[in-house]
Amino acid sequence: MDPSKVRNTTTAGSTARPGQPDSPPVNDRLEALTADLPAEELALVSAAAALVPGLSANAAAADATGRLPDDAVAALRKEGLFRLATPRRYGGHEAGACAATAIAAEVARGCPSASWVLTVYYTASIALWLFPDRVRHRVWDEDPDATVCGSSAGAVPARAVDGGYLLSGRWGWASGIHNASWAILSVVTEAGTSPQESGFALVPTSALSIEDTWNMAGMRGTGSDTIIADDVFVPEEQVIFASRAAGASRPVQEPSMPLSVPKPQGLMGALAAPVLGMGMAIYDHVVAKLGAGRPLVSAGRSPARAIDSPGVQANIAEAAMLIDSAILQASRTAHAVDRATRTGARLSTLAIARSRMDCGFAARQIRQAVDKLLDVGGAGRFAESDPAQRIWRDLGTATRHPAFITELDREQYAKLLLGI
Repeated sequence: MDPSKVRNTTTAGSTARPGQPDSPPVNDRLEALTADLPAEELALVSAAAALVPGLSANAAAADATGRLPDDAVAALRKEGLFRLATPRRYGGHEAGACAATAIAAEVARGCPSASWVLTVYYTASIALWLFPDRVRHRVWDEDPDATVCGSSAGAVPARAVDGGYLLSGRWGWASGIHNASWAILSVVTEAGTSPQESGFALVPTSALSIEDTWNMAGMRGTGSDTIIADDVFVPEEQVIFASRAAGASRPVQEPSMPLSVPKPQGLMGALAAPVLGMGMAIYDHVVAKLGAGRPLVSAGRSPARAIDSPGVQANIAEAAMLIDSAILQASRTAHAVDRATRTGARLSTLAIARSRMDCGFAARQIRQAVDKLLDVGGAGRFAESDPAQRIWRDLGTATRHPAFITELDREQYAKLLLGI
């Protein structure tokens, strides 16, 4: 087999859009997500792909320091990727779910932690659309690149005071907190209120402190440390409880602000994007090693080069199909969210349950694909100097997030399918 003919998803798999000769090249693996994107969103996907070499060069530093390097953050900001959910009136993109998923998948080919943080910023900024317009103005008017992270790992009482609430408590697993401008934090009404409600508070990170608690085997660069508030005052309009959020499920649409971002529903599926990118990154890495002539060491009869082994070729084909299948499942969810956005519809309970199953199964398929790739990639892929071992650790950690645990979702999904 001629190594020059080995498929590489970052080069030979990139094509210009038919009928759009001036369109930027896109990764054909992601065509299910990008085929119908407008030119502006295609350009963002292409910009994300162009960042892969630089992000990859900084990924080891993110892993070592427990947060994204300044260069990586600056690159994402320069390409406008922190503006994916920012309203157009403030210079943002209002990107849909398909575009955001493709963009984050491309970023993950370079740095999974950067992709995860970018996805968190996008989904948290979508949730910001539930707040009043004056709150969004406060966030984005002076800084269209303002980033919003969030944590629901805590139920801190919001103590009512004149003009707002006081918060004192801790919230863990706050991915992206080190580079976030704002944080959306889970709160509850004070004890004794009837009924007690849950909700969210939007707090500037300058009013919060961070405790270093994120000591994990993988996804270290997300810096998912613990947020601490000590009698932090939050204005009343920056706190939304369930009863208020229910009435604001579709943000107020003003003539100057066309609503094109997804509603905060079914967006757990967006977290699949970093996992898709990790699968593509290991595929590209292992295929490149095979194409370079990696020898096959076996006790049995075998060709001198691993790439010429039918068994190795079969694993590569199976891994490619598993990755493609995972992308298709993630695409189904992203398209469902975008259709609901265009029509103003609410996703049904069944559709949301299906999106969670799609997310979980896509993650499982990527894990299976990576196992097959590493089986033929050789033990050298687990050397500390090889990026595959870091991505493998990232994948193992990320896919244990609750969004990917189908064991927790399939019972509900089955009951909905059966009409129980």
